[in-house]
Amino acid sequence: MSEIFSAVDALLAKARGGGDLPEPVERERLRKAAGLTQVEVAEALQTRRETFAKWESGTAQPRAPKRSAYAFLLAGLADIHGTQGPDGWLTLARQARPHDTDASATAAEGA
Repeated sequence: MSEIFSAVDALLAKARGGGDLPEPVERERLRKAAGLTQVEVAEALQTRRETFAKWESGTAQPRAPKRSAYAFLLAGLADIHGTQGPDGWLTLARQARPHDTDASATAAEGA
């Protein structure tokens, strides 16, 4: 079932024009403010550094589910380091984490 929602999320992201990610300059600023390298973030997102560099520069766009993970990371970094420029993306990015992740399943089991 989550595959269906991933597909729908991808369509919605496409329709929004990527509204869940900040402008490329802000993506880079947030990563650097956190002291993270492109290699570290690429490894966490299970992609190559070269691919991540394209996402960060805006020359390519990540697809679901990596897009959601990247948006969620950027939202977390924005919570720590603040945002510069338009921040309409932040609300969408904060909601990017799917509800059926391991963390939410573990929490549900403990309830």
